[in-house]
Amino acid sequence: MKGGKLTRLVMQCALLVFAGPLLTLLVQAVSLRWPFPSLLPTVISVRHAVNLLWDNPRLTEAVASSLGIAFMTTIFTLLLAFPAAKALGVYNFPGKEAVKLLALLPIMVPTATVTMGLHTGMIRMGLAGTFVGVAIVHTVFTLPYALRILMHVFELVGDRHEQQAAMLGASWGRVFYRITLPLVIPGALSAATMSFIISFSQYITTFMIGGGRIITLPLYLVPHVQGGEWHVASVYSLVFVVATLGALTLMQYLVRRYYRETYFLSP
Repeated sequence: MKGGKLTRLVMQCALLVFAGPLLTLLVQAVSLRWPFPSLLPTVISVRHAVNLLWDNPRLTEAVASSLGIAFMTTIFTLLLAFPAAKALGVYNFPGKEAVKLLALLPIMVPTATVTMGLHTGMIRMGLAGTFVGVAIVHTVFTLPYALRILMHVFELVGDRHEQQAAMLGASWGRVFYRITLPLVIPGALSAATMSFIISFSQYITTFMIGGGRIITLPLYLVPHVQGGEWHVASVYSLVFVVATLGALTLMQYLVRRYYRETYFLSP
């Protein structure tokens, strides 16, 4: 009984920790005046928050750019991480541990330093100020996380099922579609989720590589925070949360649909 009460207490504390900032954003989004040290806002207006969102082409463009770059980054990341993670997780070769360590360098070195080094290459290749260039640089920072997640998945799964299917005469494509993909797709979804969130929230990399021509939601949001416009920043922060949750929900729905249609699982 005591264990059950302790579990409920821990869950309630966790819920408070996660829900507290979101509730604060909701209150600030409808607060035109909230002077310190007042506990509650003195002026509340939902209409002003709606006006900030309604007929705002720059905000729509920023959300669309953020979603497009994040999805592009997620695809790039999975295409690179999948074969690399399988090689590191299943096979043994000289220098394997060194490769694992080197793969973490982009997140061990300061982001601004790495981005400045990549910026020169992006300019020379004509990718600076483009969606593809920004997505490529985002991939540099999302790849280590996705690689670690998928590598551990492949270490647990191994390749014995693939070998058995190949011995029974299955083609490479059939082995991948029927054996490998179903086994690792939960890990792939975790890697895709992590990659999407990291890309969607990137600021300094988008600012430096985009050159001010690629405006994403973080770039649209930060100036309002720096200017002390907490009401406006809170409204756009809620858009940030809704857009991210919507995209992640869509990805989860597509994976569930894939499982249902391919393996006839119940919803």
